[in-house]
Amino acid sequence: MKKYYQRIGYEGELKDISLVLCKDFGLGNFLSNRIVAVGYEDFNFVLETTKGKYFVKIFSNFRTDNDCERYVKIMEKALEANVSFPKLFESEQGHLHKIKVNSTPLRLCVMEYVDGKNYFELNQKPSSDEIKFLAHQAAIINSIELKPSFVYDSWAITSFLKQYEKEGEYLKPEDKKMIEPLKNEFKAMKIEQLPHCFVHGDIITTNVIKDKNNKLWIVDFAVANYYPRIQELAVMACNILFDEKDKKKSESNFKIALDEYQKTIKLTPRELEILPTYIKLAHAMHVLRANYEKVVEGNNSNENEYWLNQGRMGLRQMK
Repeated sequence: MKKYYQRIGYEGELKDISLVLCKDFGLGNFLSNRIVAVGYEDFNFVLETTKGKYFVKIFSNFRTDNDCERYVKIMEKALEANVSFPKLFESEQGHLHKIKVNSTPLRLCVMEYVDGKNYFELNQKPSSDEIKFLAHQAAIINSIELKPSFVYDSWAITSFLKQYEKEGEYLKPEDKKMIEPLKNEFKAMKIEQLPHCFVHGDIITTNVIKDKNNKLWIVDFAVANYYPRIQELAVMACNILFDEKDKKKSESNFKIALDEYQKTIKLTPRELEILPTYIKLAHAMHVLRANYEKVVEGNNSNENEYWLNQGRMGLRQMK
């Protein structure tokens, strides 16, 4: 857990942060708090008060103030577009709140707490109706007129060549055999010529929560960027629509999503042609990055192992 606190450079008690937030946001009296240790970047926790529960995101130290402002603006735009996303609470500073606790400066936002579990925690994949809902949400997101300043994401499909150059040497021979040929396929796609738009880029099992009323919520716009439009569907295809045991089911799930998505956004023939390659690259990124995390960074978490296996199974399925 100490490593988790290192994300924000904080060595004090979590309760001290919670007490400041109760006062600054008028959240009632403090009852309890618990860390939500999911993801690779920010510091998240649930705060419970006499008024209810709240989700708090403290931005990681590697993010600049501009990055934090960018992130909050993206969340505001998503809410304006009626994306199924938890509402943001305001302090006197606005949605982005800056404080100093025990001499540590912190940048954060407070969100509505969604009482439920994500698909990763539930060990589930969405039903046909849920796939349609998520595909429609993806199309709403991709219709948002927003071009945020670009933030490099080492897990993004567009980062394949750069990351392979840096991390390819750590791959197992059997993984390398599947991934190395994708270098030429990546170059042949000429992604800079594809239609681009605002993309969430991470609609995966850990970022879709099903609440107690079975409503779905899309969370975590941390890696949202201006990307090739097909990136949204490719990321969905490599995980939340992916059936590890059944190739036909993976294909059928993807068809449901694609048909629903195209009711709002019609893809070009070129986009449809290269989507399978793009999905393959999404699987490859999971192997490449999770393997590096494991071998070089010593990340042996269940979550990292999950992504490594997802990628390997996906590449084998798409042979």
